Amino acid sequence: MAEHTAGREYRPGTVILPEASWPNDSPLPARSIAEARQHAVLVLQRFLADEQLPQGWMSVFPRLVIPMAAWLLTEQRQLGRPLVMAIGGSQGSGKTTLSRALRLVLHHCFAVSACVLSLDDFYLSRHSRRELADSVHPLLATRGVPGTHDIEALLGCVEGLRDASPDTRTPLPRFDKSADDQRPASEGHTFQGRPGVILLEGWCLGARAVDERELDEPINSLEAEQDPDGLWRRYVNEQLAGRYQDLFQRFDRSLFLQPPSWDAVQRWRLLQEAKLIRNRSDSYRAHLDEGDAFATFMAHYERITRRLLESPPASDIHLALDEQQRFTALTFNPSER
Repeated sequence: MAEHTAGREYRPGTVILPEASWPNDSPLPARSIAEARQHAVLVLQRFLADEQLPQGWMSVFPRLVIPMAAWLLTEQRQLGRPLVMAIGGSQGSGKTTLSRALRLVLHHCFAVSACVLSLDDFYLSRHSRRELADSVHPLLATRGVPGTHDIEALLGCVEGLRDASPDTRTPLPRFDKSADDQRPASEGHTFQGRPGVILLEGWCLGARAVDERELDEPINSLEAEQDPDGLWRRYVNEQLAGRYQDLFQRFDRSLFLQPPSWDAVQRWRLLQEAKLIRNRSDSYRAHLDEGDAFATFMAHYERITRRLLESPPASDIHLALDEQQRFTALTFNPSER
């Protein structure tokens, strides 16, 4: 994908390159896209401010988000029920921002309700992970890898939204990363009604289990020193092969955000951490910016993330990112249902 940027100059602030634009007239002509953008321009500007995005992100709406939302709506109408769209990609790749942008456009440009779910909000409680750490392996106390999510609750939430009536209020859990624990149910959100589109974003969506022989050699110091016999990584692999695949089978459509390297993933996640600290000030207590805490935390994710970088999951939409986190290339290859 590097060939798309070699030898070219782009204006400062460029966020999306021509090769990452949505296919022309699929399904909206350029005039309809421009009208949709103009209709919601004030809302889009407020979105950029709220998300602390550069002004160049405004061009992502007409070139990517608005036509993608129109395509999702077309697919949803063909299904005749809520469409489940998975948005996968590494930490810091922009999954949450893209999900929220799609929700915004679906609502303000097409009058369709969308519910955004995050895999992160379905982490097991700190108490449950401590029990796993005691009964299976100490590394399971750290959230993140397959086996540290409440997949049954997530499946139940997706099914509840798909089957909801106009008066249904579906509870949506929230995970507090600063406290490393689930928030009380009273502090969670609810979604009223039946959404047209369910957007589920998560770092390991679409990941596949590997042959156990691939797990024999540790890939970093965390695995070498704290999982020398491979028990933790084999448990994670088994979990990924089980109910996580059941979850992935619920997806109607999927998108994968492809970072350029593991180094970029770490850099972007550190920027994300700085943003959390800046926005929440003294209320944020994760302390990942202290000492070796960040490197140790990221090492839990390294094996699966590197595999996703080397062998991306099959997806209807593949979006490549460069080192500056610009959208550089789009592959649109919708699967047959």
